Amino acid sequence: MVQPRNLDPELHPFEKAREYTRALTATKMERMFAKPFIAQLGNGHIDGVYSFAKDLRQLDRVASGSGDGEVKIWDLTNRKEIMAVRAHEGVVKGMCFTSVGGDNRLLSCASDRTVKLWDPEQNGNGNNTPVTTYFGTGAFNAVSHHRSDRNFATASSTVDIWDWSRQKPVTTLQWGADTITTVKFNQSETSVLASAGGDRTLILYDLRTNSPLSKITTALRSNQICWNPMEAFNFAAANEDHNVYIFDMRKMNRALNILKDHVAAVMDVDYSPTGEELATGSYDRTVRIYRAREGHSR
Repeated sequence: MVQPRNLDPELHPFEKAREYTRALTATKMERMFAKPFIAQLGNGHIDGVYSFAKDLRQLDRVASGSGDGEVKIWDLTNRKEIMAVRAHEGVVKGMCFTSVGGDNRLLSCASDRTVKLWDPEQNGNGNNTPVTTYFGTGAFNAVSHHRSDRNFATASSTVDIWDWSRQKPVTTLQWGADTITTVKFNQSETSVLASAGGDRTLILYDLRTNSPLSKITTALRSNQICWNPMEAFNFAAANEDHNVYIFDMRKMNRALNILKDHVAAVMDVDYSPTGEELATGSYDRTVRIYRAREGHSR
């Protein structure tokens, strides 16, 4: 039996369904075209930004370091510059805020073999003189501060532990890596720190024994390490093979989870304060947000 068909476009059989789809799309249009970019901070840097640090105690303060050696501290609430200093001769490779109670200073390191301590109150008016300068034997690639003690770790050809009041490292830790690209203190188990080397190694150290704990070798190099702030034994490593690997330091023979979706080397990774999500930045020019227990970005 042939069904009669009216060719009048105003009496189309799917008219109600089409109208529903249009209405739904119109409702979602604002979200479909929403952009996550909020604002830029001040006038930015003249050169590219190579390092970044956030203050764990004041969520409205961040610091950035550029390729021309300039270091700036920003107020996220007002999006204004708190401090700007010409800190180093070369690229600012690493920065971190000091975590000692009540202190709001900033450590920066570079390939000019120096680590410098800055105070926003002293250096906020154009004063380029650091509070203290620490001289090393090689180019520094990263710096990380202990949560409660006046100690910090630097990454160069070795991992050096420094005391604020001394000009030479108090401890030197190494386990065969030719160049250490990054180092991070655990903010929960404060005696433990992790490093990633240019020879594709991930190494864990314990300050209580002044010795390395364990070492694994990955297929490609890891660019950045971040500890989970809520689960003290877990850390994430951003790898050159386009993935982020989450490890449990108690059982390093396999990864807890592998976060995929990037199509180029993952350059940076950071946990949310809850430890439930991670943000990653990649050479493919994307920033992705992952849930820590899922494999793909949301």
